[in-house]
This record gives sequence, C-alpha cells and structure tokens, in this order.
Amino acid sequence: MVQMYRLIDIEHDNEIGIITEDQVQFLIDNLEEERVEDQDYYIDSEALSFLAENGCDQELHMMLTEALEDRFYIEIRYEVG
Repeated sequence: MVQMYRLIDIEHDNEIGIITEDQVQFLIDNLEEERVEDQDYYIDSEALSFLAENGCDQELHMMLTEALEDRFYIEIRYEVG
C-alpha cells in the first residue's frame, strides 16, 4: 500500500497538498533537519532553487512555490495523510 502524506503550512495551519512517500524522502534527503525526529522544514526562494537543481519533481516544486506565494519564507511539516 502506498503511503501518502499531508504537507502543512505551519504558520497558517492549512494543507498545502498531498505528497507521496518518494516526495517526502526527497525533502528529508535534501533539506536540513535540526533533529532526527524533525518533520518540519524552512522553505524560501533559495531552498526552492536548491530543490530544483537537485531533481525535485515538478508537482512538488509547484506545490511549494504556490505555498510560498509572496512571502519571504514558509515553514512546512509533513504528516501521514
């Protein structure tokens, strides 16, 4: 069974979208975690560029870009959907 995850904008506590286990693993592999058990990440335009350069799939990249909108950064977390 494929595990799906909800991507949440922490500040507004709303769902950005549903992502796959592979997309979550991509975030884990490419973004900094303060602690091993962390499930939250800081996203800004530099992070988006970094993710794109490292093979972020178009769906995930677009989801994060739309969530960032006109803000300087967002903090996101994932949870089992």
